[in-house]
Amino acid sequence: MRQRTKITVDVSQAVRPFKRFWRGTGFSPAELLLEPEMRQMAAYLGGVPHEGIRYLRVHYLLNLLTVNGGIENPRYDWSLLDRAVDVMVEHRLKPFFELMGNPGNIFTDYENMDQVKQWRDLVAAVADRYAGRYGMNELLSWYFETTNEADSGWWTYGEKGYTNYYDACVAGLDAVNPALPMGGPGTARTLSPIFRALMKHCDSGVSCLTNDGPPRIDYISIHEKGVNGSKEDLTPRSNGIVDRTLLVVDYLKQNHPRLAGLPIVNDECDPQLGWSDYHSWHGKAYYAGIIAKIIEQHDRRIIATEAADYAFLSNDHAFIGGWGQRTIFAYYGSRNFTKAQWEHKTDLGKLASDIDTAPPFEQIKKPGLTSLELLATLGDTICQVTADPKLDPDADGLAVLPTKLVDGGASISLIHSVDAINQSGRTSVRLEVGGLASGRYGVCLFRVDSEFTNPMEVWEAQQDESNPRGLWEPVGAPTTPTAPQFAELRRAQEPALLHPVSVVAAQNGVVSLDLDVPLPSLTQILVVPDKGAAPAAPTGLTATRYRGLGEREQRMLFWVAGDSRPGIFYEVLTSTDGRTFEKVNPVALISTAYLHVSPPPGARYAVRARDAFGRESPLCFIAE
Repeated sequence: MRQRTKITVDVSQAVRPFKRFWRGTGFSPAELLLEPEMRQMAAYLGGVPHEGIRYLRVHYLLNLLTVNGGIENPRYDWSLLDRAVDVMVEHRLKPFFELMGNPGNIFTDYENMDQVKQWRDLVAAVADRYAGRYGMNELLSWYFETTNEADSGWWTYGEKGYTNYYDACVAGLDAVNPALPMGGPGTARTLSPIFRALMKHCDSGVSCLTNDGPPRIDYISIHEKGVNGSKEDLTPRSNGIVDRTLLVVDYLKQNHPRLAGLPIVNDECDPQLGWSDYHSWHGKAYYAGIIAKIIEQHDRRIIATEAADYAFLSNDHAFIGGWGQRTIFAYYGSRNFTKAQWEHKTDLGKLASDIDTAPPFEQIKKPGLTSLELLATLGDTICQVTADPKLDPDADGLAVLPTKLVDGGASISLIHSVDAINQSGRTSVRLEVGGLASGRYGVCLFRVDSEFTNPMEVWEAQQDESNPRGLWEPVGAPTTPTAPQFAELRRAQEPALLHPVSVVAAQNGVVSLDLDVPLPSLTQILVVPDKGAAPAAPTGLTATRYRGLGEREQRMLFWVAGDSRPGIFYEVLTSTDGRTFEKVNPVALISTAYLHVSPPPGARYAVRARDAFGRESPLCFIAE
């Protein structure tokens, strides 16, 4: 154990504004949005507090369009794409809309100007349709982006075809509203030829459609991940992500200074390549820690130093997969999603059918998602922090994100993460939160580590005597957990409080905590002031029916937070008579989504908020 570290956070000393720049995830292919598994996941994602996940980046969305007629006169059927986008919007998610796909495979040559114009018209039709469906203000909050990773080998239309395609995307959006954000190229390789070609084209080229100079580009997107090695490579190299991002920034400054000030986006900023490659750390606290670590590295090395206008970081981990895949949910069910990018195909002819015809399934939130729930509680201002001895996150993995809350409290992420998956240990920390106004404060300590909020560890400890394992397989880890075992996993999936919320008085404006911080871990410290009023009631409660394994009835409850302050917890209640309600969630919730398993017949639902001081909001009922 290293010597005790004293960390002092002064909320009265603002350093700079802070925004949650990492609020995105993604997956492939788009038709998964039409499956019940992904609809349930969308509720969990949209339920992350404070819009901690706001954007969903989905490959091949335009493949959901069916086409009558050929390239000369295409007539599109929008019904499937409408349903897919509805799933996002209805769950408070916004598309990071890749203009990707080939409806009916009618586009074959992006150097053919007739096809380029048809693509322009398709993009314009997309923007016009969804502006009409959701309103232009909503559409202006989306991102539009080029097709995904055209430099990874699948793009066969050449660099000229790519810049023509880009010109058509811009012209299509401009025909509806030139303020709609458009960027790219979302390339997989650092400074690849397609990246360079698009940067040159947007700096000094001429649009093939307007002939009035280069097309606009509102942000520059790249994909930098932690490992460029083989799937056997177990150890991410997180700082390499920042290093290669800065190479891109330097290239722009040297070669295209006119573009160098544009926002930089890394919308696949994963610790590793190969979402389906199985590594057990994907299901454990290591994943939560390294997600937080990568965010802290970007904030410290790029944003704080003003090396670039770093606007957005997203991961590519909302696939349907198992514990070991690079996903943030663990799937149990009869369907094989392990190669979803390439092999999964939805039977589009059965999509209108009832939920009872879909195979039953169960899904468990993994620590990777929990880290995003906790990080979402961070405030809008970085405040002053000092440490003795001085923190050296890239050497020993101990890092801090210290933020001030709007109401004068603090939300602090204490991250303990190194790239090595086999390294462990503990660090003693004395945390002092100062600069607080006089009064009472509720102190909430959340933890993700090998003991807390780690359902995979629980799963591995469970026994499955009916399914003997081989020599190298774990004794426990049931292939299909029983109903009580699933309940145990779901208790372990929610952000865990280290101990009950404590109410303290700030002595001389300071709250002090002694923490034993394991490696790896993420500890979220909330110090919330007592404002003397009960929280506002949640609103918009809905319940969606699903079928779990063993034909267990399930209801996904989804609601809108009435009170945006951190330190708010939720209780889900049921009643069979409409008068007496009983709480059904066994642990406190900070997200606004909850799956209730095996509800009683005729169950009615309500939800309420509870603050750190025990005050309750009025109940919110499902509208009749």
